[in-house]
Amino acid sequence: MSKFRHPEKQKNPINPIKKKPEWIRSKLTNSREFFLTKSVVNQNNLVTVCQEANCPNITECWSKRHATFMIMGDTCTRACAFCDVKTGRPNKLDPLEPKKISLAVKKLNLRHVVITSVDRDDLKGDYGARIWYETVNEIKNKVPNCTVEILTPDFRYHKPALDLVFSSKPDIFSHNMECVKRISKGVRRNSDWDRTLNVLKYAVENEMLTKTGMMVGLGETDKEVFEAMDFAKEIGVEIFNIGQYLQPTINHLPVERYVDPSQFIKYKEYGMKIGFNVVESGPLVRSSYHADQQARLYNKKI
Repeated sequence: MSKFRHPEKQKNPINPIKKKPEWIRSKLTNSREFFLTKSVVNQNNLVTVCQEANCPNITECWSKRHATFMIMGDTCTRACAFCDVKTGRPNKLDPLEPKKISLAVKKLNLRHVVITSVDRDDLKGDYGARIWYETVNEIKNKVPNCTVEILTPDFRYHKPALDLVFSSKPDIFSHNMECVKRISKGVRRNSDWDRTLNVLKYAVENEMLTKTGMMVGLGETDKEVFEAMDFAKEIGVEIFNIGQYLQPTINHLPVERYVDPSQFIKYKEYGMKIGFNVVESGPLVRSSYHADQQARLYNKKI
């Protein structure tokens, strides 16, 4: 086994990591709730995107007993140039994973949970949709007062797979644009920007409360950011998240710019102006940042 976390990126150009501005620094905490969340995750051998993607908000979220669980393993079949999740040949699916996730949700007494996953292009037929369906159903059966948000891969826009996921009736369906269209191939070389929009549009057509998000700092212009927001709004997306790209290692894409906090305010103002119901915009905003607060706007169970 390679000693490198990202052997698939070892041949990439070396990009020195730029010094972060003061507004990027995240706060550390040693709260009791943080260690409780960590304990539940570890004891159940669960994977979280908080850890795997090196999220800067992990201490804040885990201290509030918020965690984004990542199903279908910790190894992705794609090699997005921005992502810190491992790429390679994944392990077999764990048939007990849906039950393990639901037990963790119950143990943490969550009122809102976010589930995400790696891409599993190796699972021909449904690309893992069955595990998604079973996980959402297990949570809803075991913890009926907890709302469920899912942040899914694109399932290669295989409609039967998406239909199965939709039939589990998640409270929020999320799928990320990740970046503006012009640079998408360099950022997500094994994905397709138009396919992402098709997935989001199909979710809206199936009456899903739909959410998407993107990063800035990858070489886009502010005009392109506004245009991407327009595309999302036009197809019916209701929740939009936007945050700063942070380079995980020297073998990942470099940060082209650190966007000033004042510009994030402008992104939010524009998003609300064109009609999004919720816009989370800030340097440290990630896909599931303040997800529980967003859910409260739509569901009285929380």
